[in-house]
Amino acid sequence: MNETEITSPPFTTNMCTPVSAYRQLLALEAWVDSLRPWANEEAVRFEAPDTPFIPELPPTPVNPAILSHVSIPSLFRTWMTMRAVRERWDWILRNYEENWDCDKCIFSRVNCVKSAADVLRYAFMDPETHEAKQEEERISHNNQVSQTLKKLGIPDTILEAMGVLPDDEEKIDFDKLFHPEDD
Repeated sequence: MNETEITSPPFTTNMCTPVSAYRQLLALEAWVDSLRPWANEEAVRFEAPDTPFIPELPPTPVNPAILSHVSIPSLFRTWMTMRAVRERWDWILRNYEENWDCDKCIFSRVNCVKSAADVLRYAFMDPETHEAKQEEERISHNNQVSQTLKKLGIPDTILEAMGVLPDDEEKIDFDKLFHPEDD
């Protein structure tokens, strides 16, 4: 393993302020930008569902004061997720130090870069926009799950009972789920 090729994402400390968080987000953006082309190539190799797996990031606001318009729960979520990304990266580095190019390690690294990109995508959003984006992603994820389960041959009646069919309003029919033959 060549140590000069491995860079780590920034780590937010307990002394983090909105201004230092902004600087950490800029460092995280540079880290993601340096790894995005590689991560997208590997994601294609792993047949990831989205192309590109890690899309271009929205432009980062120039003024750190922008974080004064972000809710405290959102700031906390950003802070915690940045820490989690760094902790996960450190775990990968420790556990795959001797086997940095194996598929398990590459898969973990690609997902770590994706998580960091997601942090940057949501860090500067106002709460209403963030909530709307979360709902869009929930619907998209639910559609992907239902399509995958359909490909596996699970009947629509079971999918309906599980509440994973699109436009199902997440109504889980527990009677149908646990007693399907009672129909």
